[in-house]
Amino acid sequence: MADTIVWNTPAEEIIKIYKTDLSGKVVIVTGSNAGIGLEVARVLSLAGAKVIIPSRTLEKSHQAIATILKTVPQADLIPMQLDLTDFATVRKFAQDFLALNLPLDILVNNAGMVIDHKVFTKDGFESQFAVNHLGHFLLVQLLEEKIKASAPSRIIITSSCLNAQLNPITGLDFDNLNGEKEGYSMLCAYGRSKLCNIYHAKELQRRFDAQGVDVTVTSLHPGNVNTKMNGGITFSIFRDMLKHLRRISMTLSELMKPKDTKLGASTSVLCAVSPHVVKGAFYNHNKIDTEFLHEEAENEEAAKRLWEISENLLK
Repeated sequence: MADTIVWNTPAEEIIKIYKTDLSGKVVIVTGSNAGIGLEVARVLSLAGAKVIIPSRTLEKSHQAIATILKTVPQADLIPMQLDLTDFATVRKFAQDFLALNLPLDILVNNAGMVIDHKVFTKDGFESQFAVNHLGHFLLVQLLEEKIKASAPSRIIITSSCLNAQLNPITGLDFDNLNGEKEGYSMLCAYGRSKLCNIYHAKELQRRFDAQGVDVTVTSLHPGNVNTKMNGGITFSIFRDMLKHLRRISMTLSELMKPKDTKLGASTSVLCAVSPHVVKGAFYNHNKIDTEFLHEEAENEEAAKRLWEISENLLK
């Protein structure tokens, strides 16, 4: 059955292939007000899940819900506020969700940020590092006990093929996680945050396994998707790519496979519902991928170091 799923299988087709029934299941999809996240939320609600729709404002959540209801009128959706640039709202979101006394079967950490200049959040963190990694790291910590209590459960973390392309072969630059060094590069900052996603997913999986808890954690590259988040490949981005990319030919091959949001959401949906998902693995184009995974992705010491740094920063 899984053999019928190829790189350009749409997300909605995934749940048809697996005859997915998520009735009684609860899902959170961060960044579900637009783009890939909106399609992930729509498809999982089509499969019967109750889906939490968090956005920076409740107005955006309600707009997303209205969009989903146009094609899934029976969808069970809950609007909530979550701003990953403000960790006080991350804590408030977790508190409000836990107050609903619901299980948490699937957490999709989909939200992301790309910004072309160095900006710090109100908590003092470089924005891409804060939104793409630290905010989601905090969210998982706050919801971890609920996720374990809901086992078998899943956490899906959206990374990028640029986890490998935009970091040196030696791995993560721990001295520049927060943009401390001069000469800010939007893409390099993004690449660092995406390698953080990989380390977070793999260390999470190791910790759940050590506790004997049936939680499946995966990370993924959604593909070359033109969304409101990235605005497409501009000349300045392309120039930055040529300056910093380690594997230009691989990146160009990826650019030759453009995806709309229906295709961009498919790997996330596959990781959320497939009975064949491998714990701790990195997925791309609806299958396990090692080609676009950084050479140091399995470095346990680096992952533990990032975990400790993240915990200390959040204190």
